[in-house]
Amino acid sequence: MSLYEFGPFQLDDARLLLLDRGVPLPIGPKVVETLLALIEHPGEVFPKADLLARIWPEGYVDEANLAQNIYVLRKTLRARWDAEAIETIPRRGYRFAASVVRREIARPEPAAPRRPVFRWRGLAMAASFALIAVFGGTKLESAMAPGHAIGSDVAAQNARLYTIGRYYWNLRTKDGISKSVEYFSRIVANDPRDARGYAGLALANAIMADYGYGSASAKVDIARARAYAHKALSFDPNDGDAYAVLGMIASGTMKATPAQIARALADLRRAIALDPSSGSAHEWYGIALLQQGHVPDAYTELERAAQLDPLSVATTAWLGTTAYLERHYRDAIAYAQETLDLSPQRPDAYETLGLAYEALGDDARAKATFQKMGAVCAKCAPGAAALLAPVYARENRMAEARAQLAIAESHAKEVAPQDLAVAFEAVGDRERALTWLRRSRVNDDYAAAYIAHDPRFTGLRKIAKSGA
Repeated sequence: MSLYEFGPFQLDDARLLLLDRGVPLPIGPKVVETLLALIEHPGEVFPKADLLARIWPEGYVDEANLAQNIYVLRKTLRARWDAEAIETIPRRGYRFAASVVRREIARPEPAAPRRPVFRWRGLAMAASFALIAVFGGTKLESAMAPGHAIGSDVAAQNARLYTIGRYYWNLRTKDGISKSVEYFSRIVANDPRDARGYAGLALANAIMADYGYGSASAKVDIARARAYAHKALSFDPNDGDAYAVLGMIASGTMKATPAQIARALADLRRAIALDPSSGSAHEWYGIALLQQGHVPDAYTELERAAQLDPLSVATTAWLGTTAYLERHYRDAIAYAQETLDLSPQRPDAYETLGLAYEALGDDARAKATFQKMGAVCAKCAPGAAALLAPVYARENRMAEARAQLAIAESHAKEVAPQDLAVAFEAVGDRERALTWLRRSRVNDDYAAAYIAHDPRFTGLRKIAKSGA
């Protein structure tokens, strides 16, 4: 047998065990097989298609399974080792970037029995249930109207479609949401009375409206999300996802009235009561609490959401933001990095990461992070410029600070007003800083809560309070 050593870890290829200083870690054999494939050839790019063929030779498995394995590996390694060992090579695959030592070991005890090779149907079900265990909120049984029954094959197929649809939905990318719609629509096509399909379509349309992904207006997407949620509830009055969508829509309404906020929070609490394992319900409840300025409670809810939906990019991103506002800066860095592992072009994660580095006094990393944010997301360049201006100002490079601020101000509609406020304060223009600060509070309830807790606004809060 071979024993591979890297950092504090050892990988036993015969028993498919990953050990931390000799102690086995509780991750599945498929996850270990994924790591073994990478460390056998450190420094080389392993294409995704080749990894899928090697790890699942029995038949086709969706790429979501591979992404899940990589996520679990990164999280496991990062928790015990200060190294970014697994790199994503865009559009190609993955690479193990750390050094590896291989040793041949003679083992006296008999080899472990070989694991059985399943036929495709058994493998598909095993993969589905493995993903279901990870997603937490997945419904194993078809949600149907009383007296409605469908064949077990259709129910099993719909359970798998829902699970994969939720994976793509959790990515919160335009392509991911589009793929999730395909999977949720197939559920409805298989069984027009399965509430999961409509609840999934409600989830997808809600994100289209929130992120601006839909071809229609946000108003149309919200109306569709609401209609699909009510359709799901007509087949299953206890569908937690449907209530979660209704709560999310109401809480996200600009300048929502107190009555709307109360109804939104009630719907989200009902969603959690109906399905305590729903990561999305906990996530949206946490965001709603954050918008109301209840940061510690929001942090608790988002931590719970991340435990239930470890592959939810949005949950981890919001958790990073809330950790920053709670001034848990190292946690904010870890959550932002986890977000970027799954979604390398997500700008809010770069912003959280850079701000956390900044709060820790590491301006070099903060600057590099904001620069990368502008590079990977063209429309985010003005926002990145606003974040860079204070960094240059602290370095006493005022000409560059003002140049970045000029870029940000010339595209002010694409920049958060509060970031412009910080940038103007950094270059010594307090009057304009206060103008942008007041504008952010008027236009966005969330911004008001953010400003109240963000350490960047300590000085401006005092000036605004004193009336200077």
